[in-house]
Amino acid sequence: MHDDLFIFSLKSSILLALTILIARSDLLHYRISNRAVLLTLMMGLVWNASDALWMGAAMGIVGVLVGFLLLVPFYAMGGVTAGDVKWLAALGAWYGPRGIVGVFLVSSILLGVFCLVSIAYRYIAMVRETPRAGLAMESRGIRGLGSSTIGNKARIDDVYCSVDRRSVLIPYAVPVAIGVLMIESYRAMGA
Repeated sequence: MHDDLFIFSLKSSILLALTILIARSDLLHYRISNRAVLLTLMMGLVWNASDALWMGAAMGIVGVLVGFLLLVPFYAMGGVTAGDVKWLAALGAWYGPRGIVGVFLVSSILLGVFCLVSIAYRYIAMVRETPRAGLAMESRGIRGLGSSTIGNKARIDDVYCSVDRRSVLIPYAVPVAIGVLMIESYRAMGA
């Protein structure tokens, strides 16, 4: 560890700004815009090409493919949206194949923690409600953990369109942004 100031590189600063803006948008609107994905993708490819020309561009393209392939199975199962898949692929242009796997792993762990906290919070709220309030929840389609139309049987699109999406969905860009912040902070510390 260095005694120097904790300073992010230009690349880290750009990545952090992009991920924070996308996370904010995803948190507010549950949507990642195609423009933001395209901008991130193009900036990442240009950055890597300017750094190491053809090899950098090739690593960026392979990173895009790896990022895409990491989330496609979860999209096919209905666990994430197409915007989430495109977003991780776009970040692959910046990180390359090995780096995007690291971002995926860190953000997956964070997403798992967020899910556990969300489940615990919903369970505590459900236990504290009166039996009458529980009946009201059933009439809205929330019968309990894992047994509802907003449980594991529903596809992400069905949940996205429901009135209860804020209490059920966790925007994927948020754990990704926190993961990028953790990774770039670790790099900035000179580790």
